[in-house]
Amino acid sequence: MNNGEEAKEVMKYKPGDYFGERALIQNEPRAANVIAVSDCKLVSLDRHSFKRLMGPLDTILRRNMEVYEAYKATDSKKGKL
Repeated sequence: MNNGEEAKEVMKYKPGDYFGERALIQNEPRAANVIAVSDCKLVSLDRHSFKRLMGPLDTILRRNMEVYEAYKATDSKKGKL
C-alpha cells in the first residue's frame, strides 16, 4: 500500500494457497501486500531458491498468472485499480 491508501481486500487465502509467485517468476516488485488476520505459518523463499525448487512447475504458475492478469485488467476497466 502507498502512504494514505486504504487497504482493500481482493482475495482470501485458504490453507495451502500461495502468493507472490508473480514477482518471483517475472523478477519484479510485488503487486500487493498480504495481511494475516489470524495466526498462520508462512514459508518465504528468495528468487534463486524459488526457481531451484519450483522450476518444473514454472509453466503451471505462469498459467495461473494469466488468470491474475485477466482479473487485473477487468478491475482496472471498472476503475478499481
